Amino acid sequence: MGKVIAREFIWLMVGLIAAIPLGIVFLWFFGFTSEIINLSEIRKNYIFWLYLIGYFTSFVGIYIIRFVSMALKSLTAPEEELEEE
Repeated sequence: MGKVIAREFIWLMVGLIAAIPLGIVFLWFFGFTSEIINLSEIRKNYIFWLYLIGYFTSFVGIYIIRFVSMALKSLTAPEEELEEE
């Protein structure tokens, strides 16, 4: 049981860290790049919330891809044959 919890914790950390650049890519798709300097406070707040949406969407996407790959791995694994005596 301890190995399962440790593995899930590591996947949680990997997902949280990998979602950071994906959230920035999410902003880039909407045209918010580092060249935008003079912004109003409302616009900065909008960009922050848009980044958070992209971050959490990326995190959920990483976990969905992980679960799909685990399901495919378990479905394609050869079945163990029972020995009859």
